[in-house]
Amino acid sequence: MSSPHAAVWLNADEAHIYRFGAGEVEKRDVKAGGDGRVRDDRAYFEAILAELTEVQGWMIAGPTGPLNDFEKYVRVGHAGELGGKLLGVEVMDHPRDGELLRHARKRLVS
Repeated sequence: MSSPHAAVWLNADEAHIYRFGAGEVEKRDVKAGGDGRVRDDRAYFEAILAELTEVQGWMIAGPTGPLNDFEKYVRVGHAGELGGKLLGVEVMDHPRDGELLRHARKRLVS
């Protein structure tokens, strides 16, 4: 799917990636390596980024620790072009799917 926007919610165990456009939404899940140390899980972060090809804008959300680890990974240059398309970072512990999507649409869709 080549939807123009994406929202990623992640914690130390898994990430939920929502790609969306005007009407449709596609959800993908990525599992972490399993030791609870997200900061060191490069494979986890790369698997998340692989789901974001061709987005025009995206945001990340999640609990503070994993969120900060992933944001740092993106901002120090590991995400390439996707780093410049990151438009929002929000602390959200356990939003419902609809809540995250409403927030992402407000933030990303002009």
